[in-house]
Amino acid sequence: MYQIAISDLDGTLLGPDHQVSNETKAVIKQWKQSGKKFVIATGRHYIEAKQIQDTLGEPIPLITSNGARVHDQDGKIVLQQNLPHDIATAICEMDFDPAVQVNLFTDQQWYANFSLQALMGMSIDSNFMCKEVDLKTLDQSNTIKIFFWGERDKLNQIYNRLNDAFSDRVNLTFSLDKCLEVMEAKTNKGMAVDAVLNSMGFTAEQGIAFGDGMNDVEMLRKIGTPILMANSQKDLLNSLPNAEVTKSSKEHGVAVKLAAILEQA
Repeated sequence: MYQIAISDLDGTLLGPDHQVSNETKAVIKQWKQSGKKFVIATGRHYIEAKQIQDTLGEPIPLITSNGARVHDQDGKIVLQQNLPHDIATAICEMDFDPAVQVNLFTDQQWYANFSLQALMGMSIDSNFMCKEVDLKTLDQSNTIKIFFWGERDKLNQIYNRLNDAFSDRVNLTFSLDKCLEVMEAKTNKGMAVDAVLNSMGFTAEQGIAFGDGMNDVEMLRKIGTPILMANSQKDLLNSLPNAEVTKSSKEHGVAVKLAAILEQA
């Protein structure tokens, strides 16, 4: 039977209000009280994931920035991978469509070429907001990831441009239709999940994982039992056609599935 559950945040564990529902909190508490482990795996920054950890009331391991950072339940970094300095610098020096927001994460800051109310409204931690800067002037030596926010047709053009420029040196993924993320080539949630499983002494077959976007695909392929949300991206549903689908994030799909597992135990 499952010993560990791993969940994405946006579109998965979080509801439309970008919070964990009381129903979901209660089921996660029951899950942990039964002796099982729970892990968050998100594209969000550690600072925001830590806020969710605090609302759950118990320390848990956190996979953040799509696997670029892994913290154990005590907050210690156990895995970190940065975007190569030369690539981060090259991207920051490029000119893109002015309607596309360019964002850069470091361990302490979220920078952007301009702020967007749409992203501000999605923030979990009111103290963690993007700082408007000229990205060309930044020290890019500690770049966790860069991500672009804009219309899909514009992002597709950026995808092709960066893929041509950097090829197998980067991992390009659409976490949302409007969000293109750029990380070091080997950085993904699947790699991070592997590190977490090994550190905790679990096999992939002992795990279950939940996701809704293409930045979850490596994680879902790595784990023994992948579960997709009813609101998942079509690309993800097509990539994992045999995976089970639970209810949407709005309908507390993660909690519904975990509760069903606990009832069968």
